Amino acid sequence: RRASGFSPYWLLHGVDPVLPFDLVEASFLVEGFRSGMSSEDLLALRIRQLEKRPEDINAAAKALAKGRWQAKLQFEKRFKHRFLKKASWEPGDLVLVRDVERDHSYDRKHTPRYRGPYEIAGQTKHGSYVLKELDGTLSRRGIHGYRLLPYVSRAQAIEALRETGDDSEPDDSDQSEIDDAELEE
Repeated sequence: RRASGFSPYWLLHGVDPVLPFDLVEASFLVEGFRSGMSSEDLLALRIRQLEKRPEDINAAAKALAKGRWQAKLQFEKRFKHRFLKKASWEPGDLVLVRDVERDHSYDRKHTPRYRGPYEIAGQTKHGSYVLKELDGTLSRRGIHGYRLLPYVSRAQAIEALRETGDDSEPDDSDQSEIDDAELEE
């Protein structure tokens, strides 16, 4: 409801639902109905309700797309320090290694995707990276760069959030960056 501005019931049926508490308070949500209406008047009110529906659905779709775009921008802003992949790694960088052997196993939901942290020891002539444990033990074979992610400690993540000033709540300042032309693409 927050993203589209309309309830799911309204989007499906074009009218607000009449709930038990509405009947108790006798505050019907549809205006203009009265006892003894002619069939033409009743039909005219129903048509008026339905005529409004396509515009409301279009407005809800635009609001939903705008909300999704805004959530995407907020997510990227909040977690950009975690998803940055470097083009090349320097010796001494701390990294996590994706465990690709587990990607096709049946218990992959319950096993960690990344191992580490490891330290970059160097790069081979073919472009893979030689890693070492934090105690200095070198690995036997190289690891391709696509399997590496930067290791971000909890303290670094908290510091990065403080630097961006993100309080994890969406603010209205990002709405100015979103225009209708971007949403239609």
